[in-house]
Amino acid sequence: MSPYHIPQYLDEPFKLMLWTIDEFLLFLIPFLTLMFIFGSPLWGGLVGGLCMYIVRKIKGEQGHYFIFNVMYWHLPPVIQFKCTPPSYLRHLLG
Repeated sequence: MSPYHIPQYLDEPFKLMLWTIDEFLLFLIPFLTLMFIFGSPLWGGLVGGLCMYIVRKIKGEQGHYFIFNVMYWHLPPVIQFKCTPPSYLRHLLG
């Protein structure tokens, strides 16, 4: 048994149990917010499940990295990438 994990696919996303990180956070944030602030874990689970369903539907139709691509092109540069130019530079040469 090798001590290294080799993914089956090169661009396989990291998963927590059955969910990717973005799906897990989209379930956890509404669940914890509604549970602790309003004392309603049932509504938190329903709202979190609905958010997770919508994101899975979008990723199923457009691909896993569609949401990250939309964030890169249309949101302000909150996260700076090392290898890519800023998204507001549309024409690099000429």
